[in-house]
Amino acid sequence: MERFFLGVWRIMADGVKAETSILPDGLTISGLLKIVFNVLVYGIGAAAVLGVLIAGIQYMTARDNESQVAAAKKRLYEVVIGLIAWAAMFTILNWLIPGGVNFDTTDL
Repeated sequence: MERFFLGVWRIMADGVKAETSILPDGLTISGLLKIVFNVLVYGIGAAAVLGVLIAGIQYMTARDNESQVAAAKKRLYEVVIGLIAWAAMFTILNWLIPGGVNFDTTDL
């Protein structure tokens, strides 16, 4: 049998019973959700840093062009608003979910 994509086994032509789980051994749904949450958190952080870098470069290269300066400031404000919205969502989730949202993946 050949192993591929997250622990799914191919069913052999001779009828050998195969494993059909898409999760690796020992990984539960809650563990998978923790991994997804971590990827989203790091992705939001990376997107915010990228947005600030682009706004900074746009601001530095604007010179006397007021429309480019305004566009750079608008981009920076949008990044800050996005981070505030994410923080509010995270706070609300921690309030709604008993025990809070736990991003600790050491127990996987």
